[in-house]
Amino acid sequence: MSTLRVALEKEPLIPESRIRALRTASLVIAGLGASATMSTLGSWWTPLILLIATAGALLVVLRTPAGAVASRALVPVLVVVVALTVAGVLGALGVLPNGWVWAALGAYIVAWGEYLVSQTIARSRGTTAL
Repeated sequence: MSTLRVALEKEPLIPESRIRALRTASLVIAGLGASATMSTLGSWWTPLILLIATAGALLVVLRTPAGAVASRALVPVLVVVVALTVAGVLGALGVLPNGWVWAALGAYIVAWGEYLVSQTIARSRGTTAL
């Protein structure tokens, strides 16, 4: 067994409560930002679907052991999500060109990508449900 693997299995990089908080923040910011900007495009059902999907992901993050795995990318993902969400909202408000509205959907994709990677890692470790 390599020393890197032993070191990684010994001590988590970020405490479990902080992992859950960062992942929750990322999903909430992306979900609300994408829903708000998508609602400016006209349809009412797209924001609703985004919010329901986000709520489902939050239940997994907060209620299962799988919500606290794969912590290395959380801070960079949160930074990217916040930046893209702000750009999308500014696009929706008219401060930036209209094309920037889609940046909020990009933030949603980034947050969900990180979430899905963490769930894949959790499944490979056998920590998926209570």
